[in-house]
Amino acid sequence: MGFQQILPILIAALSICLQSAKAAPTWPSSVDELEDIMMLNTGYRARGFATAVTPCGFSAQGPGRIAAAEWIRTAFHDMATGNVFLGTGGLDASIAFELGGDNIGPAFETTLTTFAPFLTSRSSMADIIAMGIYTAVRSCGGSIVPIKTGRIDATEAGPPGVPLPQNSISTFQNQFARTGFDTSQMIAVTACGHTLGGVHADNFPEIVPPGSSTNNVKLFDSTTKFDEKIASEYVAGNSTDPLVVGPSKAVGRDSDFRVFNADGNTTITSLANPTTFASTCQAMLQKMIEVVPDGTSLTDPIAPYDVKPVALQLTLQGGGNEIQFSGEIRVRTTSRPASQIAIVQLVYKDRTGGSNCGNCKISATPKGTAAGFDDSFTFYAFSARIPSQSSISAFTILITLSSGATESYDNNGQGYPIQDNVMLQTPQSCVTGTKLTVRAAVRSPATSANLVLTLKVPRDGIITPELQTQTVAMSQQSTVGPYNIVTGTYTLDTTQVQTTKFDVSLDQASDSFKSTGDLGATCAPLDSNGGSSTSSPASSPASSPASSPASSPASSPASSPASSPASSPASSPASSPASSPASTSSTTLQTVTTRSTSTPTVSGYDYQGCYTDSTNARVLTGRSTASSTMSYQTCSSYCSGYTYWGVEYGSQCYCGNAFSNPTSSAPASDCSFKCAGDNTQACGAGNRMNLFKSNQQTPSNATVAGWTYAGCYTDSTSARVLKDKYVPDSSLTIEKCATACKGYKIFGAEYATQCYCGNTFANPTTKVAESDCGRVCGGNPIQLCGAGNRLSVYKANT
Repeated sequence: MGFQQILPILIAALSICLQSAKAAPTWPSSVDELEDIMMLNTGYRARGFATAVTPCGFSAQGPGRIAAAEWIRTAFHDMATGNVFLGTGGLDASIAFELGGDNIGPAFETTLTTFAPFLTSRSSMADIIAMGIYTAVRSCGGSIVPIKTGRIDATEAGPPGVPLPQNSISTFQNQFARTGFDTSQMIAVTACGHTLGGVHADNFPEIVPPGSSTNNVKLFDSTTKFDEKIASEYVAGNSTDPLVVGPSKAVGRDSDFRVFNADGNTTITSLANPTTFASTCQAMLQKMIEVVPDGTSLTDPIAPYDVKPVALQLTLQGGGNEIQFSGEIRVRTTSRPASQIAIVQLVYKDRTGGSNCGNCKISATPKGTAAGFDDSFTFYAFSARIPSQSSISAFTILITLSSGATESYDNNGQGYPIQDNVMLQTPQSCVTGTKLTVRAAVRSPATSANLVLTLKVPRDGIITPELQTQTVAMSQQSTVGPYNIVTGTYTLDTTQVQTTKFDVSLDQASDSFKSTGDLGATCAPLDSNGGSSTSSPASSPASSPASSPASSPASSPASSPASSPASSPASSPASSPASSPASTSSTTLQTVTTRSTSTPTVSGYDYQGCYTDSTNARVLTGRSTASSTMSYQTCSSYCSGYTYWGVEYGSQCYCGNAFSNPTSSAPASDCSFKCAGDNTQACGAGNRMNLFKSNQQTPSNATVAGWTYAGCYTDSTSARVLKDKYVPDSSLTIEKCATACKGYKIFGAEYATQCYCGNTFANPTTKVAESDCGRVCGGNPIQLCGAGNRLSVYKANT
């Protein structure tokens, strides 16, 4: 490639490097919701976004489909109708209105269905589609594609103009130029998009004749990884790309050949180099997802917080004299492991910004761990009572290491702000049937507030729901100390009972982004002192000395384990969400109006009841799928080998060996949706699942002579921890892996069928929660063999 041709790509790559050097984010930020989705793949509070594309070749739709490839294709097709000269279109989620026509096949519908549960007022569908590029590429071993946010969703279809295989090279060049790509960049982004997936006979029979390829799909290259093979095999003359060779040539559909040859094979030849391919694709895919309409203001690229407040809540307590302050602090442990952290504390200011708060320190204790593709995190929980008169306005975070050294985080000099003018009273709020009741405490002299609802409204013929806002005036109910209690009610649609976000606002103050799925079915009354008659006691007052240091996760179990059916302890290992999509359909579902009162029976399983779930923190994270023919039989078969399975939202099925996040029993009436494939069966509801537990032996870590189980460890497709030997085996057992690794000091089983051997850890790894290693072995359903990017590690005794 000549210098003039490669210069735009080099400039784009340099821009990425400069962006990565920006300052740490300031909390709260408009990117916070998407940062969670991006960073929390597995473990505590896992969002599960990456589960549909982990491992790289996985698809919940079965053989022949690769979800990662479909996510990349969806983003390209959404962007491809943009016009940088007119400032219209681009990545704006208009593809939701454009299915069929130029967008042939089920891939786009499946992708949007998978993305739909993540759509909120803080995460547009267009931003989620862009996030899909980062997630799909990273899951398949590609470079980190920086993700900026701020895209605005289209409300109608864009113009036609997606490049099609039969187009001439001049048409291709014009189409790509319209979206801002020159000829060299056109070649590069095409190669980057076609390193995964292939052409399906069902969609293009003239290119892949039915029955001519396994699963009726012809892959673009010889691997299912994000690598340079699409280019190197083309340059070497042994390409299997169906858009280069085969029947496509005879019918004028060999579009990759025409594109790659557009500059005399100069660009595609340079891309045969693995390093060049990785860096070029990083730049080109970022460029692709940043083609947006005029007027769209994109943020800086998302970067992980070193510390991040989570689920902060102020709740008025006893007689109005005290406020309970609770929440969690998420600490990034990528470069400094949690084992080196001795104490995590909040140091806060009173409501005037002063120190009229006694000790002014609150200690936090380990709650759970989580991980993404490149980062790990530990959550530290706290709960304390503070005087309502002096209250709180902001805090800093103080971390004391085991060495005695301290780290102080002040949110870029601003402190972490928290307001007490309006506070949601969670115990006194509830969803009873479809009636939402929200109570809040507003500081006198205010006597009212607004309840602002963000509703997901299904649209006929459109997969993704529309977000609609409703505002309800809240009126005064009572006075408690320096606060007035205000109330607002709203009747929800059955599909909105567990999926609605809401804010309680008063002038410029707001207690925001709350979820109806986190509310109980009964509103607790205010007792004579103004507190909740059913709320758990708060911890000791914050003004007392914080003399008990928070123990490190290595020596302290996570507090408040998730409640579980009486027959099962919450401590059994849960499987990793790394193989489970969270795919919720936005179509309107029917509810069960009459149902047998007998206990559901499924051979091999005991019915546990109706249980709560959350799109933000899935209870069962081992594996999941969605199907228009969902039934108990469908889900139990899909979850074979797992301890638990549950059906949810009419068409969803979740599997796991234990609860990855807290859950509790819900009224049977909450699980009111009919199963999509059997209307005599109940399949949960929004954030409600009908839960079943195997009555067979529970999977566990095996005991192998000569070896000792060392724990569950992180792994990466791009930086393997054990590199000396790899043995794939669809019928893998721990004994077989131990035999294969005889003579080595360490072996690990991963994703049910993969065995790795080594004498040392070749790349950085972190020991994580046992719940992360939850896949049963391919050859023994009562043994655990890691999960996606998780190794069940054993070490030799001598």
